Amino acid sequence: MTKRTFTGKTGDVWEWEETPEVVDALKTLHELHLKRPHDYEGPLYAPHPDIKKQDDKLNYDTSSK
Repeated sequence: MTKRTFTGKTGDVWEWEETPEVVDALKTLHELHLKRPHDYEGPLYAPHPDIKKQDDKLNYDTSSK
């Protein structure tokens, strides 16, 4: 087991023992974090209603917005 230390920007010091369980847990957490943003299939924002009306009036393709 190795004792690890991390000092944050504000001077906070974090210490932990790096065990095989901790390493596995951090790998799993990192993999889950990387998957989350890419799994989202919904829109990132909803277009403003006034802009949509103007786009519709000008026959713009708004399906990609």
